[in-house]
Amino acid sequence: MQPEELASYPAPLYPVPNGYIVYGSGSLVFGLLIFINVAILTFTLFNLPRAWVYIANNRSEAFQGYLLRSSTETESGLDRSIMLQSKESGSLRHSIPTLGSDNPLNKQWHFPIHLSLRHPAAAILRYRVLGNYTVVQTLLMVGYAFAVFFVGFSETNIFLNSIPIGWVLASQIPFVYAFATKNNIIGLLVGVGYEKLNYLHRHVGLLMVIGANVHALGTIYKVTLLGLIPEMLAMPYIRWGLVSLAAFDILGIFSIKYIRTKSYNLFLGTHVVGLIVALFATCRHHPICISYVVAASVLYGVDHILRAIKTRITVATLRTIPEMGLTRVDIPSLKTGWVAGQHVRLRVLSTSMGLWGMTEVHPFTIASATNMEEGLVLMCKKTGNWTNKLYEMAQTAESTQRGQESVRRVRVMVEGPYGGIYNTTVPNYSGAMFIVGGSGVTFALSAVQELVLASDRSRTKVIEIVWCVGNPAALEHFLSLFAALVSHGSPAGVRVSVFYTRASTYSFRELPPGITLTPGRPNVEELLDGLVVSMMSRGGTHGAFVGVCGPTGLGKDVAHAIWNFDVDLKEAIGGIQFHDEIFDW
Repeated sequence: MQPEELASYPAPLYPVPNGYIVYGSGSLVFGLLIFINVAILTFTLFNLPRAWVYIANNRSEAFQGYLLRSSTETESGLDRSIMLQSKESGSLRHSIPTLGSDNPLNKQWHFPIHLSLRHPAAAILRYRVLGNYTVVQTLLMVGYAFAVFFVGFSETNIFLNSIPIGWVLASQIPFVYAFATKNNIIGLLVGVGYEKLNYLHRHVGLLMVIGANVHALGTIYKVTLLGLIPEMLAMPYIRWGLVSLAAFDILGIFSIKYIRTKSYNLFLGTHVVGLIVALFATCRHHPICISYVVAASVLYGVDHILRAIKTRITVATLRTIPEMGLTRVDIPSLKTGWVAGQHVRLRVLSTSMGLWGMTEVHPFTIASATNMEEGLVLMCKKTGNWTNKLYEMAQTAESTQRGQESVRRVRVMVEGPYGGIYNTTVPNYSGAMFIVGGSGVTFALSAVQELVLASDRSRTKVIEIVWCVGNPAALEHFLSLFAALVSHGSPAGVRVSVFYTRASTYSFRELPPGITLTPGRPNVEELLDGLVVSMMSRGGTHGAFVGVCGPTGLGKDVAHAIWNFDVDLKEAIGGIQFHDEIFDW
């Protein structure tokens, strides 16, 4: 049989039993696309009331959190700031801006916490299973996989006709890109950051790798039985299909968590090359894929255009915090444009990072509130080669002197901001608790400073920071800022509880009132109970906001503690809103 003759044969190449659909059902693939889009629309509708309330409460700042920019205090209505200095290090200054006294108290809309966080039966949806996935995330992944496999396998036998699974595979190309983009249209619609959707990107990507191999194996089995392998390999569309299969398999192998964690550069390099090759080869494999690839390319292109618009090249100062193995990065030229809980992606443009290191981009949570003298502040913990090089660079001798402290100036590229507490107005809650671990304190610092800034238009009556660290000496660097937050004349009382887990001979000076240092790990349920009691004593009935930032285990422990918390107490205060900022993707 010649290739020309083979090309004219129907897809199965030989007769099939009655009851099987030879070419697959395009209507089923179309139905799958409708199903996925309806699911996205459903979550969008759930998010609309919260988004509307957020915009109504923040008319002047509704679009804050999209572009980093410089600003002055007069632009935001600030007329004074509290400046404090650490006794040990005159250069470590912390400013807490406050609103002018002429700023009227604004009545805020409050969106009640949804049923899943209040009703005992529905609360199970927030329970953590399968690592750090919630029940609702697990159900979404299972439902997605079921829908894909149902459409791909329900009306055909892959050993007779593997084309339907190929159609399904092609239909998912736009979604695997849509779930991965940093400027995520789906995240904007459903009210979450791109990092909260990355697990779906990985899940859909895995389904595509499985689908590509099933599609190929079905075809290989079929032509092997007929002895037509040489004729098939002579056909260009088959060869391009094999190239696409190889690219998908490389993507799947080098995207496993171990490689992402241990060798991120290898993962990133194979990801970029693999995706380009896979898309090009898929288009050459079958024309039906072209429209899906074009859709994915548009998403990819728009995302990178927006990334370029959101990128700033500026000068940063570096200093070390040895007690925590942190590099503090201050970018004074960027004063505003973010909200509490957001992060930026940082690239350091210095040969001290190495040629490859200059190309790397890493995400870090913003540690400062807007319109502060030090500008945008990041805390970068030593966790790998790149952050170790950054720390070493901050220690180098080629630095300028600022008072008693050495800092190094370096040019950086900052992209963002991204993520954050989407459509949630924390000042509308009667109580707020931030449970953070290690460098996750950046999330708490930014959020609490914003709460203090908004104190004259806030319902928040109780604010608590719970910080878990290894070395108690880490508190020394942040003590002046914590003291300023606690002593600030805000209607909401601020308390800071620091827990340390490592034995230490460090002798701490007397701590200011409102700040405690305790050995051991925190009992989250006891802390929640204390928060609720404080709220009830002050008449707080608009719910509690609990935010966590730190290791995966910390987020899981806090989520389980909230799930197990007394239902009647939850009802008494108006429910508990949980938000986690954990980079586990």
